[in-house]
Amino acid sequence: MPVIFGCTLILIMLIRYKSKKHDRQSGMRIDEFLQRELEANTTRKKDISGLPYLIADISRLPDLAGCPDPDGEIAAARKALARLDGTKLLNLSGISNTDLKLTYGAANFPVLSECDSHYTAYTRGLQRLGSLLFDAGDNERAALALEYAVELKTDIRATYRLLGAIYEKQGRSDAAAALRVREDELSEQLRGELLGVNDIL
Repeated sequence: MPVIFGCTLILIMLIRYKSKKHDRQSGMRIDEFLQRELEANTTRKKDISGLPYLIADISRLPDLAGCPDPDGEIAAARKALARLDGTKLLNLSGISNTDLKLTYGAANFPVLSECDSHYTAYTRGLQRLGSLLFDAGDNERAALALEYAVELKTDIRATYRLLGAIYEKQGRSDAAAALRVREDELSEQLRGELLGVNDIL
């Protein structure tokens, strides 16, 4: 009985120690975050003209003339993309809002956030259009939409997989294999580009 009591007491003390340690570490993390956020919100505006912007270009979308579209979903997907024609796009996924403000200044955050939102909407729209065309049996036009998304360095993995499946159906195994490699390298390339620009600034 005394052994069980002693073990229980040690276990309780150990749990309390771990709990207090965790609370201290959590408190330190929150303090560090608040300090970084304060610094980020007071960072001066920097030049963002050299960032790797892209421009949404409706002329790159496949022509839908003669495309079967009984529910009008394909036309609606293309129309949604057309609304973004000419807008600046910038993929900032994987970079926190705090890091954005620290690097480029708090005053630039709304502009950068808008470009990132446009990029996300545009690449998701291309994925949707490609997927709808594929489901309609129009692999050629589906590939055009998806290839455009890949050119924009989309980080939507479903785009690469669907395009790879189309390539396989077309007997283009080499193109499908190259696409898989490109998908694997995507995250590293994007981070490298943004870090390179950060170094310049």
